Amino acid sequence: MKDITVGIIGGTGGMGRWFADLLQKEGYPVHVWGRKSAMDINDLATLCNVIVIAVPISATAAMIERVGPLVPEGSLLMDLTSLKKEPVELMMANSRADVIGCHPLFGPGVDDAAGENVILCPARGQKWLIWLRNVLEKNGLAVMEKTPEEHDKMMAIVQVLNHLNTISLGMALTETGVSSEKISKYATPIFQTKLGIVKKVFTESPGLYADIIAKNPDTDKILKLYEKTLADIRQLIKSGDAARLKDALVQAAGKLF
Repeated sequence: MKDITVGIIGGTGGMGRWFADLLQKEGYPVHVWGRKSAMDINDLATLCNVIVIAVPISATAAMIERVGPLVPEGSLLMDLTSLKKEPVELMMANSRADVIGCHPLFGPGVDDAAGENVILCPARGQKWLIWLRNVLEKNGLAVMEKTPEEHDKMMAIVQVLNHLNTISLGMALTETGVSSEKISKYATPIFQTKLGIVKKVFTESPGLYADIIAKNPDTDKILKLYEKTLADIRQLIKSGDAARLKDALVQAAGKLF
């Protein structure tokens, strides 16, 4: 496809910046729009035939409702957020453009994204889907097409359960009253790695992880599963019989691996 100009809303950092760099490397003109940009957002939508929403999850709905009506039929409106059902539904409802939900399953700090996974949730139109797949696959990314519902259900496991576990660990460590400096002196290499993840979640982008957990439609199911699992483990430990806990681990390993 020729004569493609891309506008990335929220492209001054994070995944928006990564996507801008990718498209610029492919030779596409890219205009990055942020809150301090001189260009009016209406002008951005007029100038570009691809509009990418890359703002934080908490601001995504409002931004789609604002910019969606400005993106005409024949153009592409897409997002890069970690959740897909609500953004895709809002893009469909607020614009006549082609719509694709996109979620790169890695962070912007990845040096080389080749081999990393990207999920696409196509909702309207085919021509832009073919273009986007080609761009991603040309750069070595593994592309999967899923429905928004399928995506969010899997993210409830991969993200919600994962981050819930990290947050629980961090909160529990806080409740011990022991400083991270002292804990580090006793930490094994694996635990030191976990401490690094806790620090990242708690200090770098806590709002991002809070939104990922709070806004996933399947979070309540994951919370109930997590609570039940902890209760089951507690009962096994209270029995005082380590063999029962070991057997439970063996049985779980057989199902999982």
